[in-house]
Amino acid sequence: MLDDKILYKSFLEGSISSFETLVLRHKDNLIYFISRYTGDIFAAEDIAQDVFAYVYVYKEKYNFDYSFKTYIYTLGRNKAIDYVRKQSKLKVVPFERDNEILVDKDSIEEKIIKDEEKKLLLDSLKKLKPDYENAIYLADFEELSYGEISKILGKTLGQTKVLIHRARKALKEIFEKGAEKDES
Repeated sequence: MLDDKILYKSFLEGSISSFETLVLRHKDNLIYFISRYTGDIFAAEDIAQDVFAYVYVYKEKYNFDYSFKTYIYTLGRNKAIDYVRKQSKLKVVPFERDNEILVDKDSIEEKIIKDEEKKLLLDSLKKLKPDYENAIYLADFEELSYGEISKILGKTLGQTKVLIHRARKALKEIFEKGAEKDES
């Protein structure tokens, strides 16, 4: 699998198939990310399409110092916030990925256990403040660096580190409260 930056350089040299590969690689997760801002999957799809159209038209604006994923997530976040402002409903929708398909070669029992753990994690994430939820999603699900996350969220590196630390601490407290209820 080719690196995003190599594909982007190929796109700059005129390869439309490289651009299509980048779109197919990132569109679904970008749509999920944007939908958490908009609360509307159809609007998120439109915004993601706008992001890729922007990248296509203004291809020279990409800064190779950042990953392509960071670039499109930043564009997506900014366009989503603009959309929400236009709609006059500033809210962040809780993150849900219940319909995601696991593709493992584990036994059925292991899949059931993983599904239960995933559901517990997602239920716990929903109890967090939206900023915490976004930070954990980007750090742990998208596996972005703190620098990339700070760029996407529009925060300093220090603010991002504190945000992720507090989010993980809050998530741990939610798990511990759940464990205490189970023992009762």
